[in-house]
Amino acid sequence: MTGRVLTFYLCGTLCGIDIKAAKEINRNISYTAIPGAAAHIIGLLNLRGQVVTLLDLAQILHFKQIGERMNSHCIILKSRSDDPDQVGFFIDKRGDVIDVTPDMCEVVPANIADFEKKFIHEVVKLEDEILLILDLSAIIQTEASYPIERGV
Repeated sequence: MTGRVLTFYLCGTLCGIDIKAAKEINRNISYTAIPGAAAHIIGLLNLRGQVVTLLDLAQILHFKQIGERMNSHCIILKSRSDDPDQVGFFIDKRGDVIDVTPDMCEVVPANIADFEKKFIHEVVKLEDEILLILDLSAIIQTEASYPIERGV
């Protein structure tokens, strides 16, 4: 992927998405939990009259949590033409918007498990960090097929 990337931290890992996919970043939002919802669904947010489903991206990606997560920032994605539902996810910390050029990009290494590989579009080498560019379409498609886990 080349172009502008919105970066953020999730469980200590630097991740990024195409800036064109992001609608906005919100702080300190109030949301409603959904009893009996799948574990990767945090709840629903009323964003200026539009209902937004909030996902636990760390859980979908199977990231290991480091300490207590604050859920203080939330990225709301733009609606897709094939799916008008609004989706957002919490992040641990905002990063920057960076320009990614082809010489910075590499394919996901072969020794990464297929499960993780399907969510990572590519790897970007930065000066002192590795950036994982996430494949939002794979994440949203997988999220939609998750089974509902009922509480006991």
